[in-house]
Amino acid sequence: MPGEILLGKKVLVVDDDPNVGLLVSAVLKKYNYTVATLNHGDEVLPFLKENKPDLILLDLRMPGIDGYSLCRRIREAPDTRDIPVIILSGVAEVDARVNTIELGADDFITKPFDVRELRARINRILKRKSADTALNPLTRLPGSPAIEEEVLRRLDEDKPFAFCYVDADNFKAYNDVYGYAKGDEVIKRIAALLVEKAKAVAGHDYFVGHVGGDDFVLITGQDAAEPASKAITEEFDRLIPEYYSEADRARGFITTMDRKNKTRDFPLMSLTVAIVAPRKQHHYAKIVESAAELKRYAKELSNRRGSIFVRDRRI
Repeated sequence: MPGEILLGKKVLVVDDDPNVGLLVSAVLKKYNYTVATLNHGDEVLPFLKENKPDLILLDLRMPGIDGYSLCRRIREAPDTRDIPVIILSGVAEVDARVNTIELGADDFITKPFDVRELRARINRILKRKSADTALNPLTRLPGSPAIEEEVLRRLDEDKPFAFCYVDADNFKAYNDVYGYAKGDEVIKRIAALLVEKAKAVAGHDYFVGHVGGDDFVLITGQDAAEPASKAITEEFDRLIPEYYSEADRARGFITTMDRKNKTRDFPLMSLTVAIVAPRKQHHYAKIVESAAELKRYAKELSNRRGSIFVRDRRI
């Protein structure tokens, strides 16, 4: 529902007026929040050493440490700098708003406040934080929880779609020879390539997620899966030599230790894309398992050259 608030979150209310804490607690506890209230500024930092709320509602004028100092210290401490802070204050001057935002506050609500507005603002900030933490820090693509959520949504809608598992072949060897910084460049280029080609082929009907490392997922309509995979694999084979030295490009391989500590020649990187078409009765774990099996099959094909995409034709 559009106005529904996120469940199971922990909120700290810091206000010298006990009635504010009681009101906020009454509003949020209806949505299964855990609410803690403090009435003195000096209590906040010791509390945060033992507890990490999902959001802090902070008054500016309190006994002990005031809200300005608390906001600054919350943002400076590594353990608390990522906690969203909403200023809830009777101070209505523009300077107060500007100062607290410069100190790192996420929002400013003036007393007296409407509980519906407060609830909506808390919901918006926590949803944004949840989305941010679900993104892969390197590629800024959605991670595993968001991938599963997208698959379950599409299964629930009972519309045909394709789940494409994308994996870079010989990426570890590249990392070992060229270093993690160059490896990160390749990962970011793969991410951009997936989005670019999926958008070109599927329009708005696509989802790209980053499982981690060199593993990605592309979800799109069934008709778009193979054209998108073809465009992705062909473009990857065209651009990947640029990430190797001239000598390695000429040889067509690099030499390094494998996982068994034996010296081996590794071809230039390629992509393997495994395409499965889930049905409504399929479970998410089964879809991932099928894609992983298909990916292993494709990687072991003896006659393959360069990137490849394969579709699960099993009934």
